[in-house]
Amino acid sequence: MNRSRATALLFALLAAILAAVVVQNRGMRPKPASAPPAEFSAARAFAAESEILGGDLPHPVGSAAHAAVRDRLAAHLRALGYDVAIQRAFACTAHVVCAPVENVIARTAGDARPDALLVAAHYDSVASGPGASDDGLGVATVVETARALRGERFRNPIVFLITDAEEVGLIGAEAFVADADLSKGVAAVINVEARGTNGASTMFETSGRNRWLIRALAHTLPRPATTSLFASIYDMLPNDTDLTVFKRAGLAGVNFANIGGVQRYHTRLDNLAHVSLPTLQQHGGHALASARALANADLRQTSDANAVWFDVLSFFILWWPQRWSLWMAIVALVILLIVVVLRFHDRAMPGGGATLGVLSFFLSVLLTFAIAIGASWLAGLRGRALYAAQPGPATAAMWLIGIGIPIAIARRFHEHAKFDGLYLGQAICWSVIGIVLTLVLPGASYLAVILAMTCALLGVVRATVGADKAVVSILTAGVAAVLFFPLAVTLYDALGRPSLPVIATVVALVTTTFAPMIATAPPLRRALGSAFIVTTIVFVTIANFVPPYTSDSPRHINLRYYQDGPPRWLADSVTPQMARAVNFEVVRPRMFEWLASPPAPYVAAAPPLGAPPPEFRVVSDEGGGGRRKLTLHIRSARNAARVGILFRTPALLSLRVNGVTPPPPSQRFRNFLAPQWHQASVRGASEALVEITLGRDAPIDAVISDTTYGLPPSGAALAGARDASLAVPVQDGDTTTVVRRLRI
Repeated sequence: MNRSRATALLFALLAAILAAVVVQNRGMRPKPASAPPAEFSAARAFAAESEILGGDLPHPVGSAAHAAVRDRLAAHLRALGYDVAIQRAFACTAHVVCAPVENVIARTAGDARPDALLVAAHYDSVASGPGASDDGLGVATVVETARALRGERFRNPIVFLITDAEEVGLIGAEAFVADADLSKGVAAVINVEARGTNGASTMFETSGRNRWLIRALAHTLPRPATTSLFASIYDMLPNDTDLTVFKRAGLAGVNFANIGGVQRYHTRLDNLAHVSLPTLQQHGGHALASARALANADLRQTSDANAVWFDVLSFFILWWPQRWSLWMAIVALVILLIVVVLRFHDRAMPGGGATLGVLSFFLSVLLTFAIAIGASWLAGLRGRALYAAQPGPATAAMWLIGIGIPIAIARRFHEHAKFDGLYLGQAICWSVIGIVLTLVLPGASYLAVILAMTCALLGVVRATVGADKAVVSILTAGVAAVLFFPLAVTLYDALGRPSLPVIATVVALVTTTFAPMIATAPPLRRALGSAFIVTTIVFVTIANFVPPYTSDSPRHINLRYYQDGPPRWLADSVTPQMARAVNFEVVRPRMFEWLASPPAPYVAAAPPLGAPPPEFRVVSDEGGGGRRKLTLHIRSARNAARVGILFRTPALLSLRVNGVTPPPPSQRFRNFLAPQWHQASVRGASEALVEITLGRDAPIDAVISDTTYGLPPSGAALAGARDASLAVPVQDGDTTTVVRRLRI
């Protein structure tokens, strides 16, 4: 085949695969309100969400807006014909962050059968944003799924659970599993979450020993976006959703979430105007199909192992038992080594050609990563936003580096290794990587195992019937693109600017599969090399001319009024507008000594608030036998909806809040407190009863605080200057905290 024509065909194929990935990453075409009743309609779901939220007000736990959302949600589910109960409880996390919660539970009237399937989301929001996507998308998905399923009869009952206080530590889920009467009849969970305002609905997490779950769902999801790589990596991260609590309680489950538009996540821009109907449609399609499949499955079944799986451009899912991966990689390696011997004896490849191919592969990957680090640094000279408002130029530069470097290196090695040496060398690398991944990160093994098997098969075909170099390269590159392009496209949404060198490396892995073919055409490879160098420089330059922040993709800056002695303004960052509004100190002191990594915020003097400090009373103080048991009552004199105590002691034996013992730490537990420091914090209430048992009868140093959302009126100018800087509050947002220190 003519090399120029083959190269054009190759890049056309890669472009088509990339286009398919981009399209599928946007979600599904939303169905109108007139869709058949048994189907999920994004239009109907969004109308229900708009009614339930009642506008764009934040509704954190304990707020009046939160209570109103709860009541409208319960009324909506009752209108659908379900029995609705409100679970009112007080619960805590392993970090001893507690809250009074009100979970909304809906089920079919009279259906109290065991082995129920939960379809879950959460209805609370952070204080800084209305939560129309996080987790309004989940709430909309649950209520529209409940509407579509009403009247249907399944092997297992379906319970719809919309939890409370997820944003402050999964506390509603903790309360649900702590109530044996509620949780004992549940066997599996479908959870819907959001980390952004758009993007594909991705099944990113499952419970352990998931082979039966994957088998049940593999042919069910209408537009699957999932891989075992996501599940394996998520299990290694400290991030949590409600499913974390359900899994710890022994329930099987799957988790769906979207991660596009993360710049608006947990800010005021997570509003109804930014809800993505394609994302909502895909969430709903997944939740409804999964519910129908699992509601008719044996939910108490188990598997002896996990599966390895991935979606093929969102058309279908390929999967196999995890233990097969090692044998697949080993068989591919043995076949490839045989092909290497055959090609050497056929004089199609010089001695040591495959070894040079291995060297070319690893040099391509390492050099790409190194150059991409430098290029990403240059692309961020103007502003190093974690998520740039317009990341296109920087990501385009990474793609060009990922294509150009492996081609340039293959060109250098081609004269001594020839095509077969380069091709078989990289194929052997895939086999070895597959073996290593199977042992270290088995969920990622498909990336290498599938490519190793493809190369082994095509290597045999080329050695036996003389398949053309172009055909072998195009087929291998197509398989590699299907496997790796979805990762390259989603990495920026997942990790932001730090992912740029990784994106280039992922693209380079695909390029190694076709670089040997490009290297066989000297004029073409020289032209491509020059083009990639020039366009990379152009895109890196453009990245420094586009603004890092816009009104739709703002900077995140929280402000705090903090009264611990002299009152002060605290800021995460300071813009020129903020510096003109308030005289921030030059020195940034380390604060909050109770944290393992104390921050150094920007500090400025603030006017007195005149607010009373939190109240404190020792209810009981019992000593004896070398122990001390304290019962303390703390209360906010200004009716703040958040109170807490921090104290330092090396001898803590137990801690209870309002009579509740926190659950034990999980494997993913991360202690953010400094050594010997402990806390008890209550969200959504202005008082708490804290019981502390110490292993020695000695005094403790304590810090008591209360916090309200928002700044006092004296902070209006500073907040206005922040807002004028294309910056918005995030997470808890702006707060006012009053502190009282004492020795008990």
